[in-house]
Formats: sequence, C-alpha cells, structure tokens
Amino acid sequence: MIKKLIMLATVLCCTTICFGQNGLDKIDFNKSVAANLNSIKNIEAGMKYVGQSAYKSVDKNVSAGGYYISVVETTNGIYNAFLKDLKDNGLNDIYESCKVDGEGWMRISEAFESTAKTYHTDTKWNDYPVVNISKEAAETFCLWFTKLYAAYNNAKYNNAEFRLPTESEWIVAAAGGIENALYPWEGKFLRDKKGERNANFHIVGEENIRINKETGNVEILDNNVLYQTALVPVKTFAPNKYGIFQMAGNAAEMTADGKVKGGSWHSFGYYMQIAADDEPGIEKLPNPFTGFRLVMTTR
Repeated sequence: MIKKLIMLATVLCCTTICFGQNGLDKIDFNKSVAANLNSIKNIEAGMKYVGQSAYKSVDKNVSAGGYYISVVETTNGIYNAFLKDLKDNGLNDIYESCKVDGEGWMRISEAFESTAKTYHTDTKWNDYPVVNISKEAAETFCLWFTKLYAAYNNAKYNNAEFRLPTESEWIVAAAGGIENALYPWEGKFLRDKKGERNANFHIVGEENIRINKETGNVEILDNNVLYQTALVPVKTFAPNKYGIFQMAGNAAEMTADGKVKGGSWHSFGYYMQIAADDEPGIEKLPNPFTGFRLVMTTR
C-alpha cells in the first residue's frame, strides 16, 4: 500500500510539472519578453551568487553552494504578469490552478476585507510579495520564467533554470556567510540598537500575555487582533550580508522540499530564527503568510 501511494504521488507530481511544461509551450515567449522586459532585467540584476558555504547550529548542520538566489521575494507585479500571460494565451486550466486565492485574507479576519479585494489586483501592491498561492503555482511560475528568460536575447546567463530553493540552499543564503548566525542579520536580538525591528513579524503586547494558573505556563492571548500593517514592500528592511532582503518575516518562503522557512508578518519572533522549528500550520498552502523566492542555476 505504501509503495502504491508513493508511486501515485510521483505520478501526480510529474503530471503537474508536465502539464505546466506542455501548456506553457503554447505561449509565444518572444512577445512575452517584449511585454515583460523591465521585470526580466530587474530579476536578472537581482540574482545573488552563493558559493559553497556551511551553516551550523544546535539543530542544523547543512551546506550548499553554486547557485544564484533572488535578493527579493517574488512580487505581485511579476506574478500578475505571469497570470496575464496565461490568460492572454488561453491557458485557462493552468490559470485556474495558479490564480491567487484572495479569500485567504478573510480566513484570518474580516478586518482584511479591503486587502482581499485589492492586494493582488491594484498596482499599488506591485512591490509587495505575492501570497495566497499553492506550491504547484509557484513551481509553474518558475517554469514560465525559465522559458521567458531563455527567449531573452540579451540574457546575461546561459541555460538558466529558475526554481524554488531547497531547504539547505535557503538556510545557507539566509545566514549570509555567517556560519552560526541566529538571524539573517548580525546579532542576537530582534531589534537593532535604535530599538527598531529588524524584520516584519507579529509583535505581542504585554496585555496579551498571561500565566495559566493551573499549569504555570506562559500563554499568549491573540483573539480578535486587528493587524494594521501585514505585509510590506520587499525591500523595506535592511538586507543580510549577502545583500538579500527579508529572509525573515514579511512573507514566509516555500522550498522545493515542502518546508516553509523564515516566518511571516503573522509569525512570532521565535520563527525569525534561521534554525527555528517548523511553524505549525504554515505549510498548508495557499495562505496569506507564504510566498516564494527564486533560485537560479546555470549549465
């Protein structure tokens, strides 16, 4: 039975990838390049090379290297261009599987009603990270951008392939070359010397903390909280030593392994740590907490 389930999962995975691959071949990518030239140039310029490096902590001991990673999370602007390309070329099935689940905001709180209506459609959000999409949608976007970049005559990189990072690649990039870094920034604190946050995460006020008299445990009361900021633009906070922005907080990030790393705007400070335990429930996609970042390899 287990062997059959593994085979079925493999078939479904291959079907998704082949479906996206074959369907995307119907796109005239020469026209797509002309329509997305600025985005192509921006992504190309924003790929940071990560050489062989190691990361060590109490719980993690990984190494990776020889890849490029985007200095910013994938934005609404370029993701909407991808969706438009699907729609303009009549790829309705792929479009439906990749479109944004805007109602994900409403599953948190009715306070996000206006966000649910505009976050993925209004151009004022173009520089914010795309969220509320599935892992399969992110992987299809990677295939689309691989083909788009291959059609770009002035490409800097030959035979480039874009994909999600592995968990090890993500960790090494987040550490920024600091072998035992606690956070994607230097130091052991969530705030800098001025008392300002180093990332976009969920701050818990003292009024929401209590001691459970029966167990003696600290509990956080977090009911009916109206979040005022949620996501912020992808370059809001300072980059790490590699020049990569917001590897912690803002949008948590998918990996090829199925892990979701970095914590989000909705996560508590603990999850900003590079080697933090997996955050419960955040791997259930799509959700308004999780986006993705591109990795590029060349042959």
